[in-house]
Amino acid sequence: MKRWFIILSVVALGAFALSACGGTDPQTEDPIDLLDYINPDGQAFRALTVESKAMKQTMKYNVWLPPKFDENMSYPILYLLHGAGDDQNAWLDKGNAMAIAAKYVKQGGKPMIIVMPDAQMTFYVWNGFETYFEEELMPTVESKYKFNGKRAVAGLSMGGYGTLYHALRYPSKFTYAYAMSPAVDVGSFSALIDAQSDKSVFPHFTIEVGTEDTTVSNADAEKVYKYMKDKGLTCEWIARSGIHYWNFWQECLPKALKKAGESF
Repeated sequence: MKRWFIILSVVALGAFALSACGGTDPQTEDPIDLLDYINPDGQAFRALTVESKAMKQTMKYNVWLPPKFDENMSYPILYLLHGAGDDQNAWLDKGNAMAIAAKYVKQGGKPMIIVMPDAQMTFYVWNGFETYFEEELMPTVESKYKFNGKRAVAGLSMGGYGTLYHALRYPSKFTYAYAMSPAVDVGSFSALIDAQSDKSVFPHFTIEVGTEDTTVSNADAEKVYKYMKDKGLTCEWIARSGIHYWNFWQECLPKALKKAGESF
């Protein structure tokens, strides 16, 4: 408590000093926002848990709340999925997601809540994870915050697989799906598309791959993209220089945020 008092006192004294010295013009300058000083990149809450019956264990997830988060306002949610060998911390610790998302919001983007689940090595489907994600995690998060009913999904590699699978399997639940360097299953994904007679229920998609990526099959990802296009789905294909690594996905994330925000 004493620490916060000192921080707020310093900020207030600084504002008074600037005003007294004529350093700001209250008619032209924005007022000092204490939330920007305290949480300039929003807030991340780690190691939140759900007692999962489907997974038969305690599952972890992280949540990011945007700058100037207001608990009285309703927000859309982006589910941001990690790759194989990582966990719910990957996008925060390796992907610089807080700073990237905060910059997007501060530049006029749509404020949203970002949820980062731990999927272990389930590909977001196996060992009960599909049921956990759809029937346990989503309801838990969406009842905890004021959710406005709009959600998108994005992810990399194994998380790209999960992104495509859930958006194709449960299309009416999502407004956008952004798959980065996705691992794919051409046969399973085409079957999910064929299972929906009304193709208008599908969200819009983006598949983005690095042309030097040898970890996943870009050829298979392109087959999925072409099948989606042939069936009348709205899907964007981006192929650019890059490998299967975080510098590539950090460049994908601003685009994913923008597309998701526009869909909200």
